[in-house]
Amino acid sequence: MDGDSDGSPAGSPAKVSANQAVSASTAGIRALVYQLQALYLRAPVKLFRPSRFDYLAYVRQLANKYTGMLDKPYRFRTHSSLGILMSVYKEEGWRFIPEKVLPPLVANSATGLILYVTYLSALEHFDPRTRRANMVYSPVDTWRAGFLAGMAQSLAAAPIDAIYTRSSASELLSGKHENLWVYGLNKLKEVGLVGVFAGYSFSFVKESFGFAFYFSTFEAVKTHGYRMAYSLTKWWRKLKTNAKHTLPYIFGEVEKIDPQIAYIENTRSARVLKGSFILLAGASAAFSLLAIQYPITKVQKLHLSRLEALDIYNRNQMNRPFFHLYYNSYVDTFKQVAKMQAKSKLTWFQFMYKGFARNALGTVPATSIGLLVFEIMRTKLATTLDEDDVLGA
Repeated sequence: MDGDSDGSPAGSPAKVSANQAVSASTAGIRALVYQLQALYLRAPVKLFRPSRFDYLAYVRQLANKYTGMLDKPYRFRTHSSLGILMSVYKEEGWRFIPEKVLPPLVANSATGLILYVTYLSALEHFDPRTRRANMVYSPVDTWRAGFLAGMAQSLAAAPIDAIYTRSSASELLSGKHENLWVYGLNKLKEVGLVGVFAGYSFSFVKESFGFAFYFSTFEAVKTHGYRMAYSLTKWWRKLKTNAKHTLPYIFGEVEKIDPQIAYIENTRSARVLKGSFILLAGASAAFSLLAIQYPITKVQKLHLSRLEALDIYNRNQMNRPFFHLYYNSYVDTFKQVAKMQAKSKLTWFQFMYKGFARNALGTVPATSIGLLVFEIMRTKLATTLDEDDVLGA
């Protein structure tokens, strides 16, 4: 009688149950990996989005207070993100994470969620056909959806921007506030509703137009660029094959290739090509976002540096919102920028984009390298998945 090494018959209930458990476990892992891949391929642009708020800004000041790291040469043990966190942990324990690290992380996650939910919802509204798989988005639709998404993010981030704009290292380190949650609430009470939206025009223009070009550039390069390159690759491969069959006396006898092997090779080539275009699309999107936001941010910083004085003046006037005061601050800001440009003896383009190349070199490659590592991992995990999903744009 046939049986297993443990003495159980091949068709016994124990053996069947074990096989079912293994099959269910394998199917579960496969489904999880498939969903991760599908999510990545559906919206990989989020990996290129720069963080809106620096979650280590306050922690870095605390670490400097305890170790004086800013006055010392760079060392990974003290100056890296992990080193900074460990320096503060040694002094304050784990409590500092929910009190001083979590608030900006939550702010980044919330604004990012609003950005992408608004973008996908607007894109589906403009073109309901995008519900179908492998749909090519219209550049106009992606631009409009990105514009609305950026506008929604600027509105949601206005209170947080108001807090960050008016915060100072000395105030944060003074110990007057229990944690960043309390500090943020107190700061919002101080500035009021008018103060929250003071300077909002800069954020609106920067976010809406910036992300309009950000999303449209990414989708255009990732989808249209990939499809064009993939079609060109197929055409070249077909042309080369036909030439070998037509001119055997030049190329020699054509070797027969197993169709299954040819399919696997074509799929791998398509996966590499798609990953390359995702990298190119992300770098292009990050560059376009920076190109739009960089000059606006330069003017915005000058404008926001004057807001705290306006807030104090506004509070001393019996809490009456002096809208005209904030309006005139825009005029004063532009006059100040014009004076600075004239003094610099540079053209407007040179003045507004001074330092742009250095900033771009530090921003674009970082996002591309990060996604390259992610793409390698995703490719390794996707080897057993349905190959047809990779060939689609």
